[in-house]
This record gives sequence, C-alpha cells and structure tokens, in this order.
Amino acid sequence: MKKKVAILTAALTAALLTVLALFALTGCRRAPLTPDENTVVIEAAADDEGKTLLSVMEELKAEGLLSFTVAGGMVTELNGTAQTTSSYWMLYTSDGENANEQWGTFEYEGERLGSAALGAGELTVKAGCLYIWSFESFGL
Repeated sequence: MKKKVAILTAALTAALLTVLALFALTGCRRAPLTPDENTVVIEAAADDEGKTLLSVMEELKAEGLLSFTVAGGMVTELNGTAQTTSSYWMLYTSDGENANEQWGTFEYEGERLGSAALGAGELTVKAGCLYIWSFESFGL
C-alpha cells in the first residue's frame, strides 16, 4: 500500500511540475496585444533587453505573431493595415529616456506614453517598457 501511495505521489508531483513549467514558459511569450485594428502593443521581455524594437518585431514576425512591412526606413504596414497619404503608423513608448511628449502622446491603461524619439530600427528596448504602434490620420 505504501508503495502505491509513493508511486501516486511521485506521478502527481511530476504532473504538477510539468504543468507549472508549461505555464512558466507561456508567461515568457510576449505576443503583441492588438486592442483594436489600429493599435499594436508590444511589451519588452527580459530577454529582449538591448535589442532594437525592429529586431523584436522580426522575432514576433518569424513566430507568426505579427506581420509588418518596412519601406524607406519606416513601418508602413502592420497586421494588414497599410499607411495612406494621410494615415501613418506612429510609435509611442513608456521608456521616458526615448520618448518626447512634445511630439505627441498616447493614453493606454491609464498611462501616458510619449512619441518615440527614435525609429524602430534604432530604438533599443528595455524590459517591461511598452512600445505602442497607433494608426493615426492627419486630415491632409
């Protein structure tokens, strides 16, 4: 009887550890959030630290989590929405060192983000910071 209890306990412990490991790995995934078709939110993970935003986006693209097009150094399409002559993808960040609120702000979940001072190819991400793409029209 003690042998059966020991085997059952070991099996349950192994199953629990497997579930916890899978849950932990899932938590590391940084799939971009798309609150609507005009907004893409990327939160940098710890393993993204030091990479450019563009390289993080390229990893997300390779994983099938994001689609985008870059032309002339600018992101011109995200998840199927392409810029027009009066609408563009604008980048905002919670990284205060790389944001300029005088160039514009974006409100997200009670936080005010400033317009990114650098483009996605030059902007080095910081773990925990938000990088938000917003599709905006300028009435030109």
